Amino acid sequence: MVSKHFIPFGGVHGWLADVTSSKKTGSAGSGYVKSGLVTASYYIAEPDEWRALNAIRSHARAGKDATLATRRSLSRNEITRLGLKPGQVMMA
Repeated sequence: MVSKHFIPFGGVHGWLADVTSSKKTGSAGSGYVKSGLVTASYYIAEPDEWRALNAIRSHARAGKDATLATRRSLSRNEITRLGLKPGQVMMA
């Protein structure tokens, strides 16, 4: 698979990714259960896209039904401004 992400000057040093998962509210005993989709964004200081997505899935405790998608790559300066260390994940 070919990635069509923008590559910043100096190379990719991290990613901004979205985690979308389903969330159920209410209680089954009351007969009221409402489900919906919840999306959260995460920054990670990992240049490899697939390792980054696996680390975010683990950090977010997202189940196998969750969808992960990279939004954009991050440069070294962006990682430094965020204060991330290599491999660190932070919620956006």
